Amino acid sequence: MKLGMKQHAHIATGVKKEIKVAFETNAVAFYATFSGLAKDKIGYPMRELSTNAWDVARGNFEVHLPTRLNPVFRIRDYGTGMSEEAMENVYAKPYASTKRDTNTEVGGWGIGSKSPYAYLIGDTGSGSYNITSYYNGRMLAYIMSLADDGMPKMDLLHDGPTDQPNGMEVSFAVRRDDIEGFAKAARDILWSFQPRPTIFPEGAVTWKEPVVLSEGDNWTKYKEGSVPFYGPRVRMGCVMYPFDLDQVETSGFLDYDDVVLFDAPIGSLKVILSREELAYDETTKTTLKSLVKQYEDSFIEQLREKVDAAETLFEAAAIFEKETETLGRSRTERLRSIVDWQGLRITETLSKANCKMDTLGEGWQQFDKFEDTTVRTQWAADATVVIEHNPSYSLSRFHMAQLVGKKVLWVRCKRLFRDDVLAALGNPEVIELDTFKVPVTKRVSKTIRKRKTIMVTSGGRLQRLTQDVDLAEGGLMVEQFPSYTRRRGGSNDFYRLHGSQTASISFSDVEGFVMTAFEFGLIEVGTVILVKSQDQVVQGDWTMLADDMIQPIRDKVNVAEFTGLHKKSLNNLNHNLQEVAKMEPFAKAPADIKLFHEDLKTLYAQLESNSTASTDSDKAFAALKKVGVEVNKPDVACPIAAISKRFEVLCGEYMLLKAIVEQHTYYSHRNTEKIAKLEHYFELLSRPAAANDNEEVEFTGAELDQAA
Repeated sequence: MKLGMKQHAHIATGVKKEIKVAFETNAVAFYATFSGLAKDKIGYPMRELSTNAWDVARGNFEVHLPTRLNPVFRIRDYGTGMSEEAMENVYAKPYASTKRDTNTEVGGWGIGSKSPYAYLIGDTGSGSYNITSYYNGRMLAYIMSLADDGMPKMDLLHDGPTDQPNGMEVSFAVRRDDIEGFAKAARDILWSFQPRPTIFPEGAVTWKEPVVLSEGDNWTKYKEGSVPFYGPRVRMGCVMYPFDLDQVETSGFLDYDDVVLFDAPIGSLKVILSREELAYDETTKTTLKSLVKQYEDSFIEQLREKVDAAETLFEAAAIFEKETETLGRSRTERLRSIVDWQGLRITETLSKANCKMDTLGEGWQQFDKFEDTTVRTQWAADATVVIEHNPSYSLSRFHMAQLVGKKVLWVRCKRLFRDDVLAALGNPEVIELDTFKVPVTKRVSKTIRKRKTIMVTSGGRLQRLTQDVDLAEGGLMVEQFPSYTRRRGGSNDFYRLHGSQTASISFSDVEGFVMTAFEFGLIEVGTVILVKSQDQVVQGDWTMLADDMIQPIRDKVNVAEFTGLHKKSLNNLNHNLQEVAKMEPFAKAPADIKLFHEDLKTLYAQLESNSTASTDSDKAFAALKKVGVEVNKPDVACPIAAISKRFEVLCGEYMLLKAIVEQHTYYSHRNTEKIAKLEHYFELLSRPAAANDNEEVEFTGAELDQAA
């Protein structure tokens, strides 16, 4: 890489004596250059040696990472190799380089080949590494080390013929504690190499598949977390550098959080000697400024093209929000003033000038009333837009328009403002709700009145409506009891569904009962139920809702299902007893424990296969309970309670049983210990009693400890 060093003219006058400044070559200078230079002692040789290999062979080189079995770091490229003369006059000399006349190669400082010293010169003050050059059938093997005076030296170890392809190989031993550090350095550094080297051992370094959010000339924006870096980076050749935005004059659009990789031509950026950071001279700043501006212009142009391709303002807003979701509010708002859709500003929420808006989400079946709300513009991207001027019989009109269950943006405005409101929304396709005419019942008698009703919708759900009802026709009705709620400062409605019901129930319980009746085929969608007040007298053939349904629902109840294990599962059985149930039979256990164990295993199997799913009988029982109808369930004992009680009785007789069974088991192998202790305890219990009743059987301390 051309270093871009300027030639300076000597313009001093009146000079009496010229004293040239010279660098003293000593161990101090060498240490400062190679060990004190690099912050990252592992990353430095990884990057420099890999860059040298990339310069001469591009992707045709190998990186062998250290392992526990072979703690050696090695790089082998298949470039041209170096002659003996080049090794002595270039490789062995710091700051000697053949790359300064071209911008096709990244190197140029002439010290990258000595970068292993940064890692090898440790507390011991010494280190060595191996270099092998394969050049036109000749193999030259060297070792770079430190002489007694602390200066580097290169010794030729071998000179002979070879059939290996041309190239260079550099290797050195690695401390075992640093093995993972070399793998991490490879992940962070070699990601930006294109093409990448072959890395050994296979699978030692893996990268996620990068997720590209957008890209343009000389830049690519990635999803955070899909690449091994954070914030903006610039790549020159194969090496990737972070850059300080405070050093670059920009519009402020690019942010420290943006995961953007820029590509700069080789030679257009200056770097510090260790190549770990950029050197912010005028050339570097100019290059970065140009790249950032190119990114900003390209990003805005791409965003504008995507937004322009949208068919509606809502779709344009969805695209805009998706493309700018990682930019933050300030930059997003700045873009809103730059990027529009057909002359309309893409606002975060829809304008409600001269109108009101409500939303109905996908799958809706009912609504209590129109509720004016704020709507995010992108929400309406896949919604049907409905406009209404005469707000009456709205639900019936939605049914006629076949919009029930669909995602709807519901707009209400006066007809005078219709065109202005639709223009502000980008003139989308709309459904005029007013065009659906709901038939008005002709009042042929004085019995037709506006009354509160409940209508059955899909699935048996209920919709409260006020509508015309012919009181002379008769039908189903419920009785309403307003109940003042002191805590909420309002009232909740409660209902009675049959004549013998003593306590009123909530609307949600009414709906639960009707949903069960609907499932059993006792009521249909569209059924209108009259709601009357407690003191209101209704003439005609009106029947309480549940009067004719109670018996058919009662017939669905199968009391034979209400066994002791009804709706029970393994979760209802003590976990310690579950563990015992899974154990094999104990040969030496007392007879009563054996019988208990058999019964426990039988119960476990029943619970394991028992279904807790609600049956028609369960649903019918729950529905009747809601309206206060009792069903006599058989008085059956719960086997789980019985088995637990038997266990407690056994624990009272066998003193160590409870302590062993209820021992905490955090790991699976401890269950094996529990089995062993139970077997040993039962073996002790099975021993014959002493002949003399006054003589106590003595157990060893170890036996008692193990039993406990």
